[in-house]
Order: sequence, then structure tokens, then C-alpha cells
Amino acid sequence: MSGLVTAIRREFRLIRRRPALIGLTVLLPLALCVLLAFVFRSGVATNLPVAVVDLDRSSLSRQVVRMLDATPDIEVSARADSLPEARSLILSGRARGALLLPAGFERDALRGARPEAVIFYDNQHMSAGSVVARGARNAVTAASGGLSVSLREAQGAGSLQATAAAQPMLLQTHALFNPALDYVDFLLAALMPAVIQLMAAAATTYAVSLDFGPGRHARVLPRLAGGLLPAMLGKLLPYTFLFMLILGISDVGLYGWLGVPLRGSLLLMGVGAALFIIACQLIGALCFLLTRDFARAISFVGVILAPALGYMGIGFPREAMPPLAQAWSALIPGTWYIQLRIDQSLRATPMDLSVWPVLYLLAIAVALGLIVLLRLDRMRSALAPATARTARRTA
Repeated sequence: MSGLVTAIRREFRLIRRRPALIGLTVLLPLALCVLLAFVFRSGVATNLPVAVVDLDRSSLSRQVVRMLDATPDIEVSARADSLPEARSLILSGRARGALLLPAGFERDALRGARPEAVIFYDNQHMSAGSVVARGARNAVTAASGGLSVSLREAQGAGSLQATAAAQPMLLQTHALFNPALDYVDFLLAALMPAVIQLMAAAATTYAVSLDFGPGRHARVLPRLAGGLLPAMLGKLLPYTFLFMLILGISDVGLYGWLGVPLRGSLLLMGVGAALFIIACQLIGALCFLLTRDFARAISFVGVILAPALGYMGIGFPREAMPPLAQAWSALIPGTWYIQLRIDQSLRATPMDLSVWPVLYLLAIAVALGLIVLLRLDRMRSALAPATARTARRTA
């Protein structure tokens, strides 16, 4: 125990003396989390620019344009005289989409010929494109419903009868979680752990390389700590504490300042966070212990964790991924930690269901820990002859 405490104190002194460690463990994670919070603090995308091509120039087409501009999702930023002009606006980035109201739009509507308003939007940027399409659809649907009711009332139908005839079948939609389509709840809550996941692994890789890398005195720390295992624990635990602190600060901002709901168990979240950080650290430690070269180890960390957000099922559902991608996703600690956060913050998932992500995190941490121990055992065997030769020369 005294050796472990000595190793921990030594590591904290090392962090104070190494600006790179301070940057990786404190400054960079905090800066990225603050930057992400300011980027997504508005939560909902609003007032996206849309161009209108009104070839009818009738009272009905002007009403549709007014309703389009009144939609909170989008705003009419330009009026184009032709589709090529609207396309130029989209390609230049001055508009996210264009609504075409063809000639004869009002005439065909009054005749009951069902004219078509056409929305063109940039679906390469899927989030912006879906917002534009939703806003235009809502505006045109509202205008169409109002016109249908007015025509039936003009034919002598009562207000209720006209409304019922215009909408003979109703569909009620209820978004169970994140009904406001808030990007803070949807994306920011996943991006912060993804950033910390990468930083924790990278910092651990660098920290381990300082004592066990080529040209380093690999026997100094084990001798101070009383063995390789307490030496490795003393090396990792200070960073576990620091990244738990960083994660806690980011959660205070997320659930406090930004108002993300927290409806679950803080204890379960805390246990999951600790296992998540430990698993990320073990990935970094293992990458270095397998390569014994910092450059290659940090490259492996980047390859494993930099694209990890794409495999976590946030933007693309895991069930739709190929089997290999699903298996890879299951091996990433962030996949299960983000699922736990969503369950305990937005969904208020019962404990018997939320415990499974914690168990998966535990299994990943234990498996990585066993591999690290095996690698340490091989290092112990390699260090033993060198230690014996040094003792004989001293004698």
C-alpha cells in the first residue's frame, strides 16, 4: 500500500512538471467540452435560409410563402426567378433549400386539381436538409388544409364539417424522448464522453511511455512501488481521478447550465463513468505495452477511438450496421456508457434494464485489465534477468 501511495504521489508530481500531461488531462478536454457546449447551446436549429421560386405570384402562393417564413425552422432568405437561380443559391451556401410554386398554382387549387409545390433541399447535410424539408412540409400542409376548409365552407358546409372533410383521418404522433429534437440532448450528450474517451486513452499512453518507453529506466517505478502491478496502478489512478473530475464538470454544465434532464440513478451513472474511464485508460496502456513505442501506440489509439462516435449508434442505428461493425461497436467502452447516459437522463429506464450497459463496461474493463496484467507479467520476466545482472555487477 505504501508503494502504491508513493507511485501515485510521484505521478502527480510528474503531471505538474509535464506541460503535455497537463494539456492532455486538463486543458484540452476542458477546452473541447466548453467549445462543444457553446456550439450546441442553442439546441435546436432554427431560421435556416430557404429560397422561394414563385412562378404563380397569386394570393395563395403569397400565403404559402408567408406561412413558410413564419415556420420557426426556416426563413425565406431570397426570392429567385427560376430554378437555376435557386440552385445557384443552394450551391453557394446562401440557401439550404428552395420551394417551387409553379404557374397556375392557385387556379389548379381552386379547381380541386391538387397542384404540387416542390421543395428542393441539400440532403448531403442531412440534419439541415431534414429541418428544411420538415418546415416546408408543415407550411404547405397548413396552407392546403386552410384552403380546403375555406372551399368547403364556401359550398355551404359548416366549420366542423369542413374541417372533418379536409382531414378525414387524423394521426397523433408522440415523441417519447427528446420531443423538441434538441441537439444538446441528441448529440452534445454523446460528443462530450467521446472526446473524454479519446483524451483519457491518449494521456494514459503518453504517461505510460514516460516510464516504460525505450531509453527509459523501466525498473525505477516498479522498485519504488514494490512491483509492476502497484507501479501500473499508481501510474493509472491519478488520471482516473482527473478524468472523472473532467467528466463531472462537463456533466454539471450539461445537466445544469444546458438543462438536459437527469431522471435516473446518480449512483449507477457514477459507477458507469468510473468503469468507462478505466476501460479507456486500459486501451491506452495496452496499446503502448503491446508496441513499446509511443508513436505507434498513439496511432493505434487514434485508429480505435477517433472514429468511435460513428459506431456508437447515435447518428446511425447499430441494428442497421453490418455484423462486423456491430461487433466492433460492442467492444468500444463509449457505446455502453452513452447508452447508460441516455437511459438515465432522457428515458428514465428502470434499473434492471440500465444495469446491462454497466455490466458490459465491467466486462470490457476486466478483459482489458487481464490482457494488461499478462503483458506486465511478460515485462516482469524480461526485467528480472536485467535486474539480476545489475545486482551481480554491483556485488
